[in-house]
Amino acid sequence: MITICETFVSVQGEGLTVGTPAFFIRTGKCSVGCRFCDTKYSWSSRERKSVEELVAEAERAGFQTVIVTGGEPLEEEELPHLLTALKRAKPVKQVIVETCGHTFRDDLPRNVRLVLSPKPPSMGVPFPFESVKAFLKHYREVELKFTLFNGEDLKRIKEFIEESEGLLPSPVVFQPLETPLEDYGKTCKRVAQMLLSDGELRKLPFRVIPQVHKLIGLK
Repeated sequence: MITICETFVSVQGEGLTVGTPAFFIRTGKCSVGCRFCDTKYSWSSRERKSVEELVAEAERAGFQTVIVTGGEPLEEEELPHLLTALKRAKPVKQVIVETCGHTFRDDLPRNVRLVLSPKPPSMGVPFPFESVKAFLKHYREVELKFTLFNGEDLKRIKEFIEESEGLLPSPVVFQPLETPLEDYGKTCKRVAQMLLSDGELRKLPFRVIPQVHKLIGLK
């Protein structure tokens, strides 16, 4: 059984697959506790669904892409079973699992896309240096998406980039972080300018991709 917060249909609003229509499975539970988490309502989810129920919902939705997000999906013991079953479902062609990367697991299917989104200091949690490096070493189909709000966040991210030379996928994604401290449009512009003015990043293939679904008002 999988702890579920909600399932829904939307457009992928972030990362390298932005704009892709998809069926979303949002798991419940998360022990990380990010300060500015935009899905805190998922933390208290208690609904449980079987893998078979979730696969049936994905098939009825009829989209080629299924995205498993959270909460924190990697806290679900049966996640590998769910991902394997979704890959076999029709008409599903792509399965994506999104994680903050705080807990390393080596039992995920290799034919799913893993999106690592480690949280920066502004989120009030430790940056998961070692576990993210372990994911990058163990899996091939990996997207690395750094969320950030300020210069302290960028400093920590650059430390990770320096430590992880040779492991980084190309390109990496920088995603401006939405907080109640500032209008999100202003944050996006400010963070983009901060990245563009950083000479050390110019040799790094990267993309700046805001959370488009928030800018256009989708879930």
